[in-house]
Amino acid sequence: MAIQYAHMSNRARWYAIYTRSRFEKRTYHFLREKGVEVYLPLVKRWRIWSDRKKQVEIPLVPSYLFVRTVAENHHTYFDILNTPGVVRFICFEGKAVSIPENQIDTLKRLNGEGVDMACLRSCPPPGSPVRIIHGPMKGLEGEVISVGKNKNLILRLNALDKCINLKIPLAMAEVGMV
Repeated sequence: MAIQYAHMSNRARWYAIYTRSRFEKRTYHFLREKGVEVYLPLVKRWRIWSDRKKQVEIPLVPSYLFVRTVAENHHTYFDILNTPGVVRFICFEGKAVSIPENQIDTLKRLNGEGVDMACLRSCPPPGSPVRIIHGPMKGLEGEVISVGKNKNLILRLNALDKCINLKIPLAMAEVGMV
């Protein structure tokens, strides 16, 4: 029997859960079967084997899924934790850390528009604030970490301590004016 978690209350928030390595897609399906609102951002990458080359979808943030639930409800919290592949909720001082709705919405929008994104292994220190002023990401705000030959914009997702690298021309951004 599927329990509907997503519409339990207007107090439902997004949380990050850590999964077993390379188990994100299976865990996503297990949570969906339970009726949990879950988001797994996927990006397309080319993989090369000795006999072929193929484009595959891989998780943007390895070993992470995003679930929308009421973490204070112990029944739903432990039901999610008891799902195959779920290791733990991302916590700070023993409490699950909620992720602002606008960050998940931005991630969904960028992912839906096919923006070339990659998750960085470590986050560089904060840089200059930036706002995108042209193109499909107009209005998006983030931080410029470096302006090298690739002129990449990096968005920091504070609740996860992760960064998302967007490959866009810096000319499409207004730096230091946010």
